Amino acid sequence: MTIVAQLFSEADILVIDDNPVNVELLMDLLEDEGYTNIEGMCNPLQVEDRVQRQRPDLILLDIRMPGMSGLELLQRLNHTMGDKTPAVIILTAQIDETTRHDALELGVQDFLTKPFNHIEVLQRIHNTLQLQRLLVERTERANLLEELVQARTTELAIRSRQDPVTELPNRHVILEHLLALQSDKKDAFAFFIVLEGLDEIARLHGYEVVDQTLCKTSLLLNSITEIPISLLGVWGSDKWVVLCENSSTPAVSVALIAQCLLDTIQAPLRLGQLLLHIRARIGISQQHPSDSPEQTIRRAAVALPSADGLWQCYSQELEDALMRKIHVRDALHQAIEGNEFHLLYQPKVDVRNGQVRGVEALLRWESPVLGRVSPVEFIPAAEASGDIIHIGKWVIKQAIQAISRWREQQQVDELFTVAVNVASSQLMQHDFAEWLIKTVSQSGLPPYVLEIEVTESGLMQDMQLAMRQLQALSQAGLRIAIDDFGTGYSSLAYLKVLPVSVLKIDRAFIKEMHCNAQDQRLTSTVIDMARHFEFMTVAEGVEESAQLNLLRAMGCDLVQGFIFSPPLNESTMLKLAATGFSQTDYFKN
Repeated sequence: MTIVAQLFSEADILVIDDNPVNVELLMDLLEDEGYTNIEGMCNPLQVEDRVQRQRPDLILLDIRMPGMSGLELLQRLNHTMGDKTPAVIILTAQIDETTRHDALELGVQDFLTKPFNHIEVLQRIHNTLQLQRLLVERTERANLLEELVQARTTELAIRSRQDPVTELPNRHVILEHLLALQSDKKDAFAFFIVLEGLDEIARLHGYEVVDQTLCKTSLLLNSITEIPISLLGVWGSDKWVVLCENSSTPAVSVALIAQCLLDTIQAPLRLGQLLLHIRARIGISQQHPSDSPEQTIRRAAVALPSADGLWQCYSQELEDALMRKIHVRDALHQAIEGNEFHLLYQPKVDVRNGQVRGVEALLRWESPVLGRVSPVEFIPAAEASGDIIHIGKWVIKQAIQAISRWREQQQVDELFTVAVNVASSQLMQHDFAEWLIKTVSQSGLPPYVLEIEVTESGLMQDMQLAMRQLQALSQAGLRIAIDDFGTGYSSLAYLKVLPVSVLKIDRAFIKEMHCNAQDQRLTSTVIDMARHFEFMTVAEGVEESAQLNLLRAMGCDLVQGFIFSPPLNESTMLKLAATGFSQTDYFKN
């Protein structure tokens, strides 16, 4: 047996010839070569049934047979089996060109001419079987590749609809689900959840722990049975969406659902030896028939409260406030170039004699589009956008120009000061102190006439950097005031090392001081402490004579407030500064 025959010894070969002698001859030849699975047939009418019952690897087919020719048989096989028709070698004594062409068109692989040359017969059979094996292997590989591609395509299709960490449905599925509920005319509420505290977990324990935290949280939420969760999905890493079908649930139960979600998320989470805490805030919107799914989610996001552990339902007022915030932010970029800002000045009055010792410069904005915008509104927007850096520099320059002008015109005395507020983001600029010292120096002013007011919370962003900045400013001769003292992170340790000149007592302590003993004790303590550190004290928000009398008795140095004056324009303030308040009833005694 040849090596080739060994490879194909088990090939199923069907010999079809109306002459039994030819069938026997070919079968003997193949058996002698080592083929073991050979069958001969003389009746072409029986072939179809045999081929369909057991498909051979190769058919040796006589072309001229009574009852049905080889070509007719091949046509029927092609019709019933299509591309699964076995390989065929035609057996013929002679064949014309037309018949040969017809046979090739029907898919015949080769021809064997009678009388047979044994070596040629075996070689042609071997070649055909080899070709068929290659074709089968190629087909199998193609089928396998197609299966792998299909499996991968299916996997990618699934992944394209999942969050990669939690395997929860992603935003595409969330929107589809909302659309389906809408199509079914079912009411739904969307709970837009923002997870807080993940960054801290990542910095302390690594991102793998964050992933585990998210996965466990998703399992906990999906296991809630008390509320009708229709879908829990991930809108984007730390932003999740819960959809609740509420066709039969009263709207008041939204509060119960929101609180249940918060309680589940914010409960201590144990991972191995770690006890982790994450926080959440939730915005809620109800899907309306006219809303697109995107609008429903957007409104839920609009409703997000600013503080952790809270939930809030969407309202038009929230939408309007957001639009206003965006308009303010956009208009801020053009405010300085458009000369829309101006300063007002609130006097600081000496409690002993009523003289105006200085002013606080207060920024005001008159927008041609938005009208008068409150500092309570635009200062946070400027801080969030970073515009406060440029605006703060403008304020300082304007204040320096103003006091320079007043001193040149001898409208204020040599000790008169102007105070400007410095935002925390300004103080965190590494070159802020250097810039300010240079700006004051170029103005020719004595540095002590400029007072820098910083808040306690602003110092806490980076205490070391803030301390270096303030020390540089103090060494250059500028006065440093702690604004809103007592409402932030007050610490004697900080007061000991910070180069502070002034403590400003927050209006929260002054407001009810004349009728609240606790506020009196707190204010008195702050004033005594400031005296110990040799700081000047300024009380903000003084409006009542009883408050003034108490502050005078406690030894407070200066007061600001409507009891004397609101913030004033420059000319009005200068007139008031020239006269002071010594002739008023507050100082006649």
